[in-house]
Amino acid sequence: MTDNLVANAGVVPRSAAPTPLLTSLFSRRISGECASVALGVFAVLFGIIVTAQLVRLLNRAASGSIATDTVFAAMSFQTLNLFPLVIALTVFIAALVTLTRAHRDSEMVVWFACGVPLRTFVVPLLRFAVPFVVLVALITLFVRPWAVTRSQQLQAELQSRDEIALVAPGVFKETRNGSKVYFVERFSDFNQSLAELFIRSVDPAGESITVARFGAVERAPNGDRFLVLRDGQRYEGSGSTAAWRTTRFERAEVLILPYEKQPYNANAKSRSSADLLASGRAVDIAELQWRLHLPIAALMLVLLAVPLGFVNPRASRSVNLVLAVLIYAIYSNALSITNAWVAQGRLAPVPGFLIVHLALGGIVLALVAWQTGTFKRWRRAP
Repeated sequence: MTDNLVANAGVVPRSAAPTPLLTSLFSRRISGECASVALGVFAVLFGIIVTAQLVRLLNRAASGSIATDTVFAAMSFQTLNLFPLVIALTVFIAALVTLTRAHRDSEMVVWFACGVPLRTFVVPLLRFAVPFVVLVALITLFVRPWAVTRSQQLQAELQSRDEIALVAPGVFKETRNGSKVYFVERFSDFNQSLAELFIRSVDPAGESITVARFGAVERAPNGDRFLVLRDGQRYEGSGSTAAWRTTRFERAEVLILPYEKQPYNANAKSRSSADLLASGRAVDIAELQWRLHLPIAALMLVLLAVPLGFVNPRASRSVNLVLAVLIYAIYSNALSITNAWVAQGRLAPVPGFLIVHLALGGIVLALVAWQTGTFKRWRRAP
C-alpha cells in the first residue's frame, strides 16, 4: 500500500535489485509491446502522409500544374523525404504509449515492487529504438539526398515539356509565354485523343480562336510535334476591329512549340553527405548537421518518453500527452532555429549542433531525478 501511494505521488520506490530472470522478462515485455504499438502507429502516420501527398498532387494535376503521369513519381520522392520524420515520431509515440499504459494499469507499480528501477526502462527502450535510429540515419545521410535530387530533376523535366503536355481536361491552361490558351473538355483512348478543343492564340499579326471536335498529338518525321485538329472552325481577326474571318476545316495542324530544356541546379539538400563533409561552407555544414539531427532527435525523444510516460491517477490522462506535444514542438523549432543560425554564420557549428540536444538531455535527467526522489534525498543529505 505504501509503495502504491508513493508511486502514485510521482516518486518511484527503492527496492531490492531484480534477478537476471526478472530483468530479462521485463526487457522482453517492454520491447515487444513497443514493437507492436509501433506497427500500428507507423501504419496510421504513413497512411496520413501518403494520403495528404496524393491529394495535394492530384489537385495540382487536375489544375494542370503537373503532368498526370508524374503524380506517383513525385509522391514517392516526397514520401521518402518525409520518411525519417515519420519513423522518429513512430518510435517516440510507441514508447510513450507503452509506458503510459503501464502506469495507468498499475503495471509499473508491480515492476517497481519487484526491484526494477526507473532507469532500467532505458535498456529495453534503446533495444527497441536503436534499429529505427540507424534506419533514420541511413535514410537521411544517403537515401534522402537521392530523393531530393530526383525530385528536383523531375521538376526541371516538367518545366522543359512542351505547351500541350500539362493540359488537363476541363481546365483553361495558358502557355508559359502567354501566347496561347488551351481548353480540352475530355481525353479518351488513354489520353491519346482529345475531344471538344478550344485554342486561343495571340501574336503580333492578330488573334485567332480555334474550336474543334476532335484532336490528337502526332509526331512528324523530323521530330516536330503537331496537334492535329479535326472537324472545327477558326476565327481570325483583331480585337480592335469587327472584321473577323471564319474558316471551317476538316483537318488542321497546330505546331506544338517545345520549351528550352531547363538546367538542373543542385543545392545543399541534394548534395551527397560526403560532399557536404568535404565542404567548408556554412550552408553545407548546416545541411549535414540537419541530417544528423534527425537520428539523434529520434533517440532523445525515446529517452524523453521515460519520464513523460508517468501518469498520475489524480490528474487528467491527457496531461502527459499535451506535455509531450509541447516539448516536441519546442524541441523541433529550436533545432530549426539553431540550424538556420549555423547556415547564416551567426552561430558556430559545434555549439549550434549540441546546444538543443544537451538542453533536452538536461530536461530528461531533471524529470527522472524528480520522479525517483533524487532531489529529496539530496536535500535530506547532511
